[in-house]
Amino acid sequence: MAKIHRGANGKDQPGLMGRLGEKSREELLALLEQLVQRQPEIEPLLELLAELPLTATTQQKKRPGKGRERTLDPSAIRSQVDSAFYHAGEGWDAASRVAGDLEHLSDIGKDFAEAGEWANAQTVYAALAEETMIHYEGLHDEGQVSWVLGECAAGLVACLNAQPTLPQHERLGPSAREELLTALFDLWKFGYNYGGIGEDVAEALAEHATAQERKSIEAWIREELRPGQDFSSKWHNRHLIDFLATLKQAEHFSEEDVLEEYRKVGLYKEMAEKCLQLGRQQEALSIAQANVTEPMDVTWFAEQLLKSGEVWQEQALAFVEMRLGEVKPALPGKSQDFTSAQAVETYRRWLGEKYLLYGQAKQATDMELARFQANPDHTTYRSVRSAALATGQPGDLWPGLRPQLIQTLEQQGRWGALVTLYLDEKEIGQALAALAEMEHTPGAISIGYRFEGPASRYQAQVAEAAEESYPNEALRLYKPVVQRLIDGRGRENYQQATGYLTRIKRLYQKQEQEAEWERYITTLRNSNKSLRALKEELDKRGL
Repeated sequence: MAKIHRGANGKDQPGLMGRLGEKSREELLALLEQLVQRQPEIEPLLELLAELPLTATTQQKKRPGKGRERTLDPSAIRSQVDSAFYHAGEGWDAASRVAGDLEHLSDIGKDFAEAGEWANAQTVYAALAEETMIHYEGLHDEGQVSWVLGECAAGLVACLNAQPTLPQHERLGPSAREELLTALFDLWKFGYNYGGIGEDVAEALAEHATAQERKSIEAWIREELRPGQDFSSKWHNRHLIDFLATLKQAEHFSEEDVLEEYRKVGLYKEMAEKCLQLGRQQEALSIAQANVTEPMDVTWFAEQLLKSGEVWQEQALAFVEMRLGEVKPALPGKSQDFTSAQAVETYRRWLGEKYLLYGQAKQATDMELARFQANPDHTTYRSVRSAALATGQPGDLWPGLRPQLIQTLEQQGRWGALVTLYLDEKEIGQALAALAEMEHTPGAISIGYRFEGPASRYQAQVAEAAEESYPNEALRLYKPVVQRLIDGRGRENYQQATGYLTRIKRLYQKQEQEAEWERYITTLRNSNKSLRALKEELDKRGL
């Protein structure tokens, strides 16, 4: 336990601080001199702290007349940030170490702000943020350092918010205000690039910037706009236009002005969305028809249009049908390029779902059949089945379609899809037959009880389904599953293996083949004697 000393105020103080409290001013200065000589890198920090309005001297009161007085050199802050990143080193914990040091610097800014020394507070926050953002790119941050940048943004917003409340002679001058606005804009840019800083910078600037300052900020925004219609440019520009719209609220920026800004940079999806919000559906549809072509944007817009009411249902479906018809069809005997194939699948899937939802069962079946023919698997098979069995469909439609779909899957060797579908439809014998086909596919290797190949991941599912009707097949399939788990090592694998072994034991007992079980489990135990954890799990289950 640390030794306790009685301080000058009569309160107990811990060891070191207590002893320092007993030193004279001259002794303390001598100690600081020795400290700087031995640790030269600490001198900039001491210079910084020397300007700090310590609680003991200010009595937690603001110091009048200090609002616009700057006594700090921003290079002192920058050097401390550089030192924090340098000494943090590398690795996963580096960000935590950096953040710890940066928080101390942020607290210095907070102390200045609480004392009403806004110019010094701004200097701390702005220099801390600027230097941190320079180093940030090479850091594996999980939110610790970006949180400190959020604190800087909050501190700078507080500086801006405080200005109208101060006497004229204490407010920041034009140069300091420009530095403040620049730092906030840079933090906002950091936020949209790296996931946010938790402070509504745009709102603060819109509220407190002067008309002339807003013009400068608008110019900064427009300089950041990117040409082009690729996803990255659109995402980037949308944030900037939203910022611009917020900024210009003070100038009574109209909805038409917002639409015009979207049009200038080619943000047509956003234009259409805005029109929908304003209840101008026909205008939104016209914009989308002329300009919205990305499949995900097309189906998104159609979804929004559907929300406008039943009267827009036909137009929404027709819009997606139009885009589907525009996709370049594959040449006979050749497959589509990946992008076109993905577009077709997106449109067909959306239309199939909507046709079914709105009672257009025949159109839904046709669309789902087209999806199945393009990509025969268990998912598209189920979609065809749902559409063919929908209310209003002929009773013989699905029984007539099903054999065709099964034949297509068999011809293309989609045995995994067939196993899944047969299990789904409780056709256990057919599932076993499809699994057997998988076991004979090229590349499958059988070694004793072990089986490696495409069928491996289906064996446990089929075995469980086959226990009642095909117990011997279930036994055959469970055994390689157990062996693979044991070969995988680890307590969790052994626990799963013993679960399957319990099923195997029960199957042998139901068939009155206890002797076979004993031979099997004895062989398994003897061949894995070195696996202590496996033995423990077997003993727990009584196997």
